[in-house]
Amino acid sequence: MRYKEFIIEGRNAVLEAFRAGKTIDKLFVLDGCQDGPVKSILREAKKTDTIINFVDKERLDRLANSGHHQGVVAQAAAYEYAEVEDILNAAKEKGEALYFILDEIEDPHNLGAIIRTANLCGAHGVIIPKRRAVGLTATVAKTSAGAVNYTPVAKVTNIAKTIEELKKKACGLCVPIWMGR
Repeated sequence: MRYKEFIIEGRNAVLEAFRAGKTIDKLFVLDGCQDGPVKSILREAKKTDTIINFVDKERLDRLANSGHHQGVVAQAAAYEYAEVEDILNAAKEKGEALYFILDEIEDPHNLGAIIRTANLCGAHGVIIPKRRAVGLTATVAKTSAGAVNYTPVAKVTNIAKTIEELKKKACGLCVPIWMGR
């Protein structure tokens, strides 16, 4: 993990991040740790549909900045995600629809470059999958040259289902652009 500035470690810090509504992309929990505070954290993570990974102590030690992770480390998003509805509403206001639908973009430099391109094309947003893809990290933000501040990015669970919903809602105005690896 290279994005240590967006790492939250320690039971109380992670629990409060969830309660405060911070967008947590991934939660890493020490395998076998199921005491009261950890169960509370897992409950909060499930409410927000956060990806939960049970890992060994060595992995947690590598992820943590200070090494005092107390068996819990969270990877927070560098920027807030938009909702697909926000992207659709922006498109409807302009009477057109252009958004990028990406799949399996794992390199943060590639995602940042695509967000920058989407912004330059006048796209109303970018849609990325929840799994098997990079999220909004510091590297993505830097590579996008600030475009991440102007181009909404939505994270969805199921790309295929999202495409079908967009086809129905956009009334044939949409121009999805599908990207792979």
